[in-house]
Amino acid sequence: MEFDQIHHYLVKDPVVKETLFTSSSTVYSILRTINLFFSFVVFIPIIGSIWDFNLPHFLGYLLSAFGVYLTWIFEWVTKSTILEEIRTVTIIQISLHSVFGMWYQFYDYFEIYDFILHFTGGIWLSFLIYPLVMGSELVWTRMKMPFFFLKVFVVTLSIVMTLGVFWEIGEFISDIIFRDYPGYRLAQEDSLFDTMTDFIGNFIGSLTGIYIFWNTLKRLNKTRDMDSLLERIGSALRDYVNSF
Repeated sequence: MEFDQIHHYLVKDPVVKETLFTSSSTVYSILRTINLFFSFVVFIPIIGSIWDFNLPHFLGYLLSAFGVYLTWIFEWVTKSTILEEIRTVTIIQISLHSVFGMWYQFYDYFEIYDFILHFTGGIWLSFLIYPLVMGSELVWTRMKMPFFFLKVFVVTLSIVMTLGVFWEIGEFISDIIFRDYPGYRLAQEDSLFDTMTDFIGNFIGSLTGIYIFWNTLKRLNKTRDMDSLLERIGSALRDYVNSF
């Protein structure tokens, strides 16, 4: 009974109060506040579209806003954490899509803009997923076994590309449902070329993101125990999974 009480306390307690580049709780609080403030940027197109209502675009804006706040929902549900720098990248990436891409129509004005966002999207998802995968592996394996980093690389890349597949399926379904809606811009432009370049952008971006994040961890490990930080994130996820 005493063990259950301790375990319950640990699961309910926020596990990590650090950022990627510092263990300072003050910096953590400041950056978290800044992220919360700028997260409201995604509501600009939601509010603005009320006067010039377009259902598919409005739904896209809502989905984008949900994507930003999903990082906080994830923390609240799992009692784990999303590193604040990665949350900043999340807000920027989603804002580039919803605010600039859709609201300010950068997708229409700049032909290469879609490919750029798929590339940066691959980087962003790698930043988001890699620490969760690595933290979970550190917890379950308890040590860096042979091929540890290869396993983390493959799992992260697989998850990012799978999410890319679901995104393309969503675009395909959206085109079918809303293609005749006035003012709707075809997401895939009825083109296999567009879909494949999206996948290529995701793939290259994912490789780039994993490379950047892994090398960042190696540099930070010289002055901080990054494995311990990621292991605490993985430990919270493990406790959440085991609670079912």
